[in-house]
Amino acid sequence: MKHPIDINLVLPIGPNGSHRLCSADDSPLPGAMVPTEAVNWLKGLRKGGRNILSIDLNGPGDVLASRPGTRQCLELLKAEKDNARLMITTLGLGGAEMVPTLTEFGVDQVNLLVQTVSEENVRDIYSWIRPGKKTLPLSQGAALLIHEQAKFCRTCAGAGITVNIQTIAEKGREDDVADIAETMAGYGAAGMEISGEDVDLDALVKDAGSFLAAEKASMEAVLPPPGSPSSCPEGARLPEPNGGRKHVAVASSSGMDVDLHLGQAGRLLIYGRREDGLACLIETRQTPPAGIPNRWAALTEILADCFCLLASHAGDAPRSQLAAAGISTILTTDQIEGVVDNLYGGGRKKKCKK
Repeated sequence: MKHPIDINLVLPIGPNGSHRLCSADDSPLPGAMVPTEAVNWLKGLRKGGRNILSIDLNGPGDVLASRPGTRQCLELLKAEKDNARLMITTLGLGGAEMVPTLTEFGVDQVNLLVQTVSEENVRDIYSWIRPGKKTLPLSQGAALLIHEQAKFCRTCAGAGITVNIQTIAEKGREDDVADIAETMAGYGAAGMEISGEDVDLDALVKDAGSFLAAEKASMEAVLPPPGSPSSCPEGARLPEPNGGRKHVAVASSSGMDVDLHLGQAGRLLIYGRREDGLACLIETRQTPPAGIPNRWAALTEILADCFCLLASHAGDAPRSQLAAAGISTILTTDQIEGVVDNLYGGGRKKKCKK
């Protein structure tokens, strides 16, 4: 009998585009999962023999920038948390008002991303700050960020939620780390994780340890969510045929690559296994036209025998409806043949003879 594999799971539910700060070296980030997809993924990992030690609601965007989505995810996780430690990772802007919700759904820890406790340094580090829909001048945004992070830390600590500070140390700004540790400890933070390149992390941990429990951030790889099966790592469980759901729907204009946004696809290619076990195109199906009521609910009925849909892009609304109906969505721009073969467990070795 195999022993379960222990993992610390990061659920990327913070919507891409909800970034609250921008620094000069920010790079593009992968897309987020909708809450239903994230929780379905967790269930799939457990089904595949993974023991979830912790669940971290994280980016690419800020988790607290989309409160309805975060609350929905917490509601769905309430029955799935089991013994896992539930965490969120955030910049904390506007977070104090969310603390009652976090306590209601059993959030054990907040990882607060803090790069400085100095307004002057905020203006040096970040290019812009957007607490809501409007970008603030740095002269205003810097003061707001410092105030909001302090308020969020105090409120969480007062509610019994452990606050862990996460800081990336920068060469030339090493002294900031001890300042952050002293200041945030005064607000009730319990611990600090420090990462960074070209700096003496051991020395920084020792300095910060004078004020709170400090350690170097873990460098272990984070298990990514299901994306393109061609590059899917071991442990990231792929969707698979189940019961009456044995087909794959594909949004493609060429029949070669996954290259269409779901909302723009007038038809979907349907793939399935032949009697000899090879995965091939078996038919095409029209999608419900744009503008009709309950368009995505109608799509789930059209795809009632599908376990997965492939598209280059898809909005949150259809992905949520599909996930609730048991249909996984994979966003990719790979060649259809390789992706479909991976979903059916055949890799890229077999080819369908027409």
